[in-house]
Amino acid sequence: MSTSVRRTTLATAVALAGSLTVGMSAFAAPSTPYQDDADSAWTHVASNDGNKHLYRVAGTDRIATAIKLMNATTKHWSDTVIIARSDNFADALASAPLADVKDAPLLVSKPGSSIDSRVLDAIAQRHFHHVILLGGTGVFTEAARAQLEGMGLTVDRQRGIDRYETAVGIAKRVANDLAMRYRAEGWTFKKTVNVYLATGLAFPDAMGAGAAAADNDGVVLLTAGTKMNASTYKFLKKEWKTIPWFANGIEIHTVGGAAEKAAKSSIEDIADTNTGADRYATAVMLANKFKHPVEKIAVASGETYADGVTAGAWIANHDGPLLLTANASLPKVVANYLFKFADGGTDVVVVGGPGSVSRNVSAQIANLFLL
Repeated sequence: MSTSVRRTTLATAVALAGSLTVGMSAFAAPSTPYQDDADSAWTHVASNDGNKHLYRVAGTDRIATAIKLMNATTKHWSDTVIIARSDNFADALASAPLADVKDAPLLVSKPGSSIDSRVLDAIAQRHFHHVILLGGTGVFTEAARAQLEGMGLTVDRQRGIDRYETAVGIAKRVANDLAMRYRAEGWTFKKTVNVYLATGLAFPDAMGAGAAAADNDGVVLLTAGTKMNASTYKFLKKEWKTIPWFANGIEIHTVGGAAEKAAKSSIEDIADTNTGADRYATAVMLANKFKHPVEKIAVASGETYADGVTAGAWIANHDGPLLLTANASLPKVVANYLFKFADGGTDVVVVGGPGSVSRNVSAQIANLFLL
């Protein structure tokens, strides 16, 4: 079927998809381990009636889903893994660019004095050597750190007095790592610091911003809703200038209406705004501006944060966007974006079980790729 014909059938496809039923095996989490091959070698271990580019990765809970997602790739991870708390999104909101620059997966565990045994087993099986804990001792205690060090791992923390300062700390680390990478590659000129601003009081905008920032060698900073946070403002006004070998300027990209309002109330120059009609449209706006060729797309719940946090870090490592969906039905704006890839070889990975991304949504996506 020609592309022009396919475009005219999109509205019908979305309408009909809600009535489709897709078996669990069609979107089951990969049952065959992926190998650490070159990133370009994508191994197909699940298919849906010929839809070899459509997947669902899901575990019994958010911790298991993050582990399965880590293993659902041919990407060769570095020796570093990042661990965030599983019961709150605050510390992990800005983590996707860090995961990308470190070539590291993001795992989650309940806060407290020990790391979930499944996470420890996954770290051992993947032979990681270094762990970055997101959050201070009020999140993961020194006993939890000692537990990791007892496995022979080196551990450091990325923390601040709150989510805003934590995000600034992550941003500085990302920018410094990028600077060292550029120097190692022989680059002699400085780069612009691309800052993606999203509210830190909610998760959807920041999750989408993480993958977009990673695509643009950027970082994510947080606003206090429609108000500018002091730690964020300090970085935007002067601290970015202290990044060695790197910064020759700053560009601010706002994500969502709250961050746009906060930025316009306190910052003179804004390079780009991304404010859609809702969280789903905002994520699509970011996806439409990607610089890398989009070969992989992640889809996660826009109503709950658990799977989207880890999905954002994972898709950032694969140079793709994170799209959000309602559980009841695939938003039309998301369907329109996905349909652009129906003729090609782009992998679409639904992250999370049917409790967060329903079978109806996965059926709608499947139908787009069957036309």
